[in-house]
Amino acid sequence: MLFKTHIAIAFLFGLLSISFLNPHNQILFIVLVMFGGLLPDIDHPKSKIGKYTPIAFLFEHRGFFHSFLVIPVIVVLLYFVFDLPSFAVPIAIGYISHLTSDAVTKEGIMPLHPISRKRINGMIRTGGILEFFIFVSVVILSGYLLLHS
Repeated sequence: MLFKTHIAIAFLFGLLSISFLNPHNQILFIVLVMFGGLLPDIDHPKSKIGKYTPIAFLFEHRGFFHSFLVIPVIVVLLYFVFDLPSFAVPIAIGYISHLTSDAVTKEGIMPLHPISRKRINGMIRTGGILEFFIFVSVVILSGYLLLHS
């Protein structure tokens, strides 16, 4: 999916999560969810986040960083190594939003990479009309939730 769709979906995941988790700082929570929603594309040299890191040149796109196995690694790093426990959950939520949305695209994801190269994929073409419809629907739903919360 495109950058704007990942941002919109992560924002929606963040809004839905706030009601369950009741974070102390809701704005920071949403920002971290949205950052987590972009983080898997660190492995793509032309992505908004990947073009600033050498990681994009070391890993295949939609490989290791598009695996659900990365999420526990990120949580452990944030929680224990960097002592940022309040960052771990929202970034993980955003990461999950990215992986689930990419899983429904034709390119799909390898959810257990590097253990397995089996792909989960759907029928949505990245940048296509269905993705645009999803983007608009997510933005409308997010707006509705913001106005009625």
